[in-house]
Amino acid sequence: MDTELVIMRVLHIVPGMVWVGSAVFLAFILNPRLRALGPDVEKPVTASLNRVWSPVVHGSAITTIAVGFMLVSRTPGRGFGQLFDTGWGWAIGLGTVAALAALLFGGFAGFIQARGRRLHEGSSDLAATASLDLQVAVYEKLHALLAIVAVGAMAAARWV
Repeated sequence: MDTELVIMRVLHIVPGMVWVGSAVFLAFILNPRLRALGPDVEKPVTASLNRVWSPVVHGSAITTIAVGFMLVSRTPGRGFGQLFDTGWGWAIGLGTVAALAALLFGGFAGFIQARGRRLHEGSSDLAATASLDLQVAVYEKLHALLAIVAVGAMAAARWV
């Protein structure tokens, strides 16, 4: 047993579970319900949760991706030279691209949400607020779906 690889896999998988699970929960369960309850409930709850959720999910995502790069470089018989070259390389490469894109969309969602809150605080422009909410919802869902694709590709890598 290679202890270093076991530790790296745990440090890749556990934060990945936190990242993907929380992204899916947020995009498909929590935020749609909060939006349905209206801005009087959504805004304070979202602001409170984001102080804790955002550093946890983004820290988990960055940890997952960083340790993933370390795993590629340290796995015996595997390496960056095989990305998009072998079955394993295609799976890991697609998973990496999906994970990086997921992180980017998650960041877009947070940025737009924070920017929108600042721009429309105290405003009664419902059309602008609805447009921002729609953009955030789309980016949240892309974040979650791409993270799921990344997990699926990485899980399949061993058998392709």
